[in-house]
Amino acid sequence: MPATPRQLNWRMILGVWTAVGVLLSIQTYISISRVPETLEGHGLLWVAQMYRAWLWAALTPFIFALRRDIQRRNPGRLAAFGLHLLAALALLAWCNIVRMWMLNVTYGWFRLEDYGMDAVLNMVGRRSIIDFYIYWIVLGACVLLDLANQKRQTELREEQLHTQLVRAELAALKQQVHPHFLFNSLNAISALMREGQSAKAVEAIALLSTLLRQLLSNAGRQEVELWRELDYAQCYLAVEKIRFEERLEVDFDVDEDCLDVPVPTLILQPLVENAVKHGIAQRRTPGRVRISARRAGARLHLEVFNDPAEGGRRPRPADNHGIGLQATRARLERAYGPNHRLSCDLESATGAVVALELPLAANPLPAAT
Repeated sequence: MPATPRQLNWRMILGVWTAVGVLLSIQTYISISRVPETLEGHGLLWVAQMYRAWLWAALTPFIFALRRDIQRRNPGRLAAFGLHLLAALALLAWCNIVRMWMLNVTYGWFRLEDYGMDAVLNMVGRRSIIDFYIYWIVLGACVLLDLANQKRQTELREEQLHTQLVRAELAALKQQVHPHFLFNSLNAISALMREGQSAKAVEAIALLSTLLRQLLSNAGRQEVELWRELDYAQCYLAVEKIRFEERLEVDFDVDEDCLDVPVPTLILQPLVENAVKHGIAQRRTPGRVRISARRAGARLHLEVFNDPAEGGRRPRPADNHGIGLQATRARLERAYGPNHRLSCDLESATGAVVALELPLAANPLPAAT
């Protein structure tokens, strides 16, 4: 679809064509073999070329509208070229006829033969062919302006989408810290207080505060270093460990050369939360959550593993585990397109595994201190 046309600036159009008229007058002095000897001859030369320029200034909006109308109707390239060719020839004749009449009125030349067909054919000669070229120049300027306008609109739409994405992330972050998690964490802290384990309760409050602070600090960022994601996951699991105590075992297996690799913000959090909710929370015996990261050439491999739930329960695509994976898949599609891989094995007897494979950024984020 053609870009939405911007309102033409008449002052700019008139100024540009006035400058073109001056250049045409100078070009006429260079091209003619005999320079006018009288002041009237010089004036006629300048007036004729300025009339030509100002007539094209008046025709410019018409050519713009004609080009956009032909583009909107989409008749095909060959038909569109034919229509523009007819328009160029018609405006060539029209411009020269009107210019001749304007000169007649200006200088008081009222000869009947100037208004006949022979006069028209004489005007459309070798010297007037420049009007044919001018049409295509104006048409090219219209194409360039439409392309620039389309680029501006694309950038505006991308900026609006970015703003909507940031708002959606903020809303998603609020949903991720859902009331059940907060209530359970606070209940665990209150239980510690009743049991007299005030030091452990204070530590849990500090962890919960750090977790919420990290949520807010990373909310507006599209990418963060992997070590920040791991730090957030570690803080989250530490709070959950208050609830599950010895039932939750945590293992991080991360190569050091992966720590500064940029990854989408909060890409691990829903996977870790699902591992706890659908694995550890369904067990009576201790279970393990393992997060690993490796570099393989220009790719980053991430993996979240959890021991299987007891009692034969398996996550279904319709439950929250599926929703978390769908949201993660959608974010990766938007960020990397087809240049990523997400694989899930949720029904294995040995445990659930979600694996991510992401391309390494060309310009990595600054190294962590």
